[in-house]
Amino acid sequence: MPAYHLMVTARDPSALPPRHRRRSLFVALPSVGPRWPGGLRSAAAFGVPALALLAGGFQTEALLTAAGGFAVVYGEGRPFRSRWSVVLLAGLALVLSATAGGLVGQYADPRDTVLGAVLVVVVLTALGTVATFVVDALRLGPPGAFFFVLTCAIATVVPQAGVSAVVNSVCVALGAVWALLVSMAPAVRDFSKPERDAVVAAERTVSAFAAARDEADTAVAARHRAAVSVDKAWSALHDARIPARRIDDPLVLRLRAAHLEFARTVDGLPPDPQHVSDAVHVEPGTRPTVPMARPSVTFRLVRALDRDSHATTTAMRVLCASSVAGLIAVVVGLGRPDWAVIGAVLVLQQGLDRPRGTVRALHRLVGTAAGVVLFAVVFSLSPSGVVLVLVLMALQFLIELFIARNYGIAVMFITPLALLIGGASHPGAQAWPLAWERFVETCIGVACALAAMWVVGRHAHRRCLTWCDARVMAASSDLVDLLHRVAPSDDAAMTVRRDVQFELVGAALAAEHAVSDDREWAATVWPSHLAVDAIGYDLLAACSRTPDGATVDDLGTFRARTVDG
Repeated sequence: MPAYHLMVTARDPSALPPRHRRRSLFVALPSVGPRWPGGLRSAAAFGVPALALLAGGFQTEALLTAAGGFAVVYGEGRPFRSRWSVVLLAGLALVLSATAGGLVGQYADPRDTVLGAVLVVVVLTALGTVATFVVDALRLGPPGAFFFVLTCAIATVVPQAGVSAVVNSVCVALGAVWALLVSMAPAVRDFSKPERDAVVAAERTVSAFAAARDEADTAVAARHRAAVSVDKAWSALHDARIPARRIDDPLVLRLRAAHLEFARTVDGLPPDPQHVSDAVHVEPGTRPTVPMARPSVTFRLVRALDRDSHATTTAMRVLCASSVAGLIAVVVGLGRPDWAVIGAVLVLQQGLDRPRGTVRALHRLVGTAAGVVLFAVVFSLSPSGVVLVLVLMALQFLIELFIARNYGIAVMFITPLALLIGGASHPGAQAWPLAWERFVETCIGVACALAAMWVVGRHAHRRCLTWCDARVMAASSDLVDLLHRVAPSDDAAMTVRRDVQFELVGAALAAEHAVSDDREWAATVWPSHLAVDAIGYDLLAACSRTPDGATVDDLGTFRARTVDG
């Protein structure tokens, strides 16, 4: 058994991965590579169609294209071979979100009736719940479901400015189409740049980790950055379909070398459960295992349809927090209950553990406080036409610059962007009272999100880790049974090997949450979790070592281990 799996043999909390430092999480600005090219694309995705509509005399409609421009954010950093489909689907989801919100605002004005306000809360809560579940189940990561909920919320107030739901949806679609063109434009110059940049980033961060390995103050952060970069690089290569087309592609060979160097550097250190990179098996005379591509969308969605899955727990928390926050805002008589819902969704959508979720809540509060001040200042100046479009373009640029680095800073720009787009629905309103009301609504949403984080599914992390480990064992058992009949390189075996790997990563993520949320309990199950982890990765390593057409050795041993587990 590789040394990785023998690190922790006692129920000792000190043997677990280190705790999150909330203060460092709050102010952290992790290196994510240059973001300004994406920021320029984000600004251009909104600016060009907005300026075109302004030239045609459609001032209010011009601002609405910004929501469609959000689609460009979902494609940033992805290989062009898959980027177009991601941006297209994000754009379609934004249009559907805008349509739902526009119809609610058009036929049930939340300003005039309590029923209209409640309907807004119901629609936004339903959208946030479903979108959160899908994003979590598919493991899509940031920016998640937030922009869909934000677009829907903006659309609910657009009819108050005299713009119909149909016109609003057309404007959002226009922005999304242009976002697709802007997002794919760099492919003309260098089609393979995203995946090449991902490999270069992995090489750079692995070298930095190797240099800092023995320096206690910097090694943990350097290791985390290296693991993230290696994982992202493999995902980029698979999204570009490079390993499937040519296993000896230069980029694959370079990333294998970087992965091998990372594994050698990690050797002897306590495991980090968050990243598949940490569990790479390297033995004399063998090459590092190449992580396989993700399973199908259907597989991931069906898998998550279980009460113990992380996606279900996260969606339930969003459902409870959003509905309660929105209804409180309605009962209190605040003008925009949708802002309470938005506040709850932003905090909960990624399903973070409680320490990081608390930091996200603080990010939302501090970012919104600064954002409403910025909005009030800009709104007081009454910008319009080209000036207002340029202001929104600048905000779009700044959002893209910071959204992957620090949510608190990003929210500081998201808030005035959303409020300025919907500003036409508040003719003659005073800036500072409007800003104060939006901040109060956000506080309600954040408070409900924190409550849901601690009350809804209080021990869900325990059930999730147990469920994930059981799925690893079941998938490993299925693979052992199949390997008695076919070679590891057989298509059927490759499919199950992929599923085993996916379950292992899910168990690793569940273990990370358990350690953060309930360290004492996690210490009691840590040895058994590592034993399950060992079975899965040792089985995958055995498959990787087996020549094409041959059978895996010691299948009886693996069968005994899965039965004992």
